[in-house]
Amino acid sequence: MLQKIRWFLSLAAVLVVVIVAFQNQDAVPLTILFFSGEYPLTLLLLGFSGVSFVLGCLMTAWRIRSRHKAQATRESEAKKALASESKKPEASAKEASSTKKKGIAGNESAEASIGLDQEAT
Repeated sequence: MLQKIRWFLSLAAVLVVVIVAFQNQDAVPLTILFFSGEYPLTLLLLGFSGVSFVLGCLMTAWRIRSRHKAQATRESEAKKALASESKKPEASAKEASSTKKKGIAGNESAEASIGLDQEAT
């Protein structure tokens, strides 16, 4: 619905610019930097409106591209974080099992040195 309203307003703005441009057909002097001359106001209004439209489209495309790049960066960082979190439990489980094995081996050597083996008793 919002998109339809936006299209309608854009069309209305273009229609107003065209009506105003064609109602003002007088020749006006134009001086821009080193360029000067007399041109019909219709040509100038339509020309500058067209240039501003193109610049607006380019800026909008640039903003959309920036948003997509930022979103892609956030998604890749989230995937990396998720992948590292999923690896952490596996690594901690491996560390826990190796710690248990070390602990059991350490207890066996301690028992053997104290003489608490079942064979010794």
